[in-house]
Amino acid sequence: TFTATGNNFDEILAVDKGLQFPATQVADAGANVLDDYEEGSWTPVIGGSGGTSGQTYTGQVGRYLKIGRLVWASFFVQLSAKGTITGSAEIQGLPLTSVGIANLRNINATTWQNLATTFVDVVTHQVEDGTVARIRGAAAATDNSNVDLTTTNIADTTALYGTIIYAAAA
Repeated sequence: TFTATGNNFDEILAVDKGLQFPATQVADAGANVLDDYEEGSWTPVIGGSGGTSGQTYTGQVGRYLKIGRLVWASFFVQLSAKGTITGSAEIQGLPLTSVGIANLRNINATTWQNLATTFVDVVTHQVEDGTVARIRGAAAATDNSNVDLTTTNIADTTALYGTIIYAAAA
């Protein structure tokens, strides 16, 4: 359905005005309807699935872009003290809740510095129905399965840089 209430066709189709979405999403259930665009900042946290407290940071920067249900979230986070991290290590505070489909993996790129353990590969795995991504790593090139990092793998000055692309729940 197309209406031009309050606008003429020259205004609606003007290339110099771009495509504008309302400030509040007008959701549409159609799978092929692009009904949302959003961008902003978020604060990444290095924490744990079992608890997070006492962390201090040298830097925490996060930016995101959401087009439809596709979320692109980039981050830089560096600790100055790791505090208490229990359970699996995570990037916490992602800007939007992920879709709840088991074993659906996000696309990510991660760079790391100053881990307490040497890894040849570090990745993030989005947790279903959540705003966290588990930090996983492989300790050797011949290791074909990544394991969750824990507090013993994180140092007081650990830094992580990355981009996570995932499907939002809404």
